Amino acid sequence: MSKRSLPIWMRDAELSPAPVVKKRVLSESKLNEIAVEKSIPENTNVKPLPAEDDTPRRRLRSNHKIPDDIPKREPAVQLNIEDVPFIDYKGEIQYYTDMRDMAFACDQLVQWVERQPDEQTQVPIAFDLEWPFNFQTGPGRTALMQLCAETNVCYLFQMSCLKKLPAAVLQLLTHPRVQLHGVNVKNDFRKLARDFPEANAELMIERCVDLGGWYNRIHGSSGVWSMERLVLQVCRLRVDKNKKVRMSKWHVLPLSEDQKMYAAVDAYIGQEIYLKLKEKELKLKLEQQELNLALNPPSAE
Repeated sequence: MSKRSLPIWMRDAELSPAPVVKKRVLSESKLNEIAVEKSIPENTNVKPLPAEDDTPRRRLRSNHKIPDDIPKREPAVQLNIEDVPFIDYKGEIQYYTDMRDMAFACDQLVQWVERQPDEQTQVPIAFDLEWPFNFQTGPGRTALMQLCAETNVCYLFQMSCLKKLPAAVLQLLTHPRVQLHGVNVKNDFRKLARDFPEANAELMIERCVDLGGWYNRIHGSSGVWSMERLVLQVCRLRVDKNKKVRMSKWHVLPLSEDQKMYAAVDAYIGQEIYLKLKEKELKLKLEQQELNLALNPPSAE
């Protein structure tokens, strides 16, 4: 009679070694803790001292829970650009193409500046330039200058008609009481000086105000601002930067009504931004003075 053999899987199980059961080894500190607990009577309220390994660990930052009583920061308001209205300028536009007319208008502006009260205060005037641009040849010569001293009137001077700047224009741009301002306005001054060497770019830069940099100083922010972003941030309005008008032939006369309105809006909204930033700056100064007075009240004599 043949001897029966076990199946292969049973024979493999017999040959394989039995699994090794690992015993739990307690640390010396844990053994000491157990010994202390056993030595204390059951009816006593004395608690054993914590072992060295049970000292509290420093809580990780990821495990920190913010208390419920701390007020939460309000989420930033998200503006839908499609819901923001365009700038609606309804003021007067004075457009000049003749050198004598430009000189007369600038002379009138100088007299208006000098009549303003408080001789120590500079008079803000928005400043901007337009010129044609060609992707093959680059920027062309300065074609248009925009000025805005009051928000109800904008001046447009057709510079492409001039070989040199009139003396009255230079007098206005460098007047000691005039403070020209704009967005990235220093580059406009340099551009004007390249096209008209009689213009003193350094003197204008020394007295000008860059609206983007001024906004950063007031609000403690940083960054480079474009006109569109600054208008949206300060005025909650939108600039209609129609590429067909923006890239148009600014040196060709006569300018269209769309070109005139586009140029006037750039100067007008610059003056609006200046006035709003000035108001904000004065408000912050008053708040700081009130805070200083509260922290350091005057002593009663």
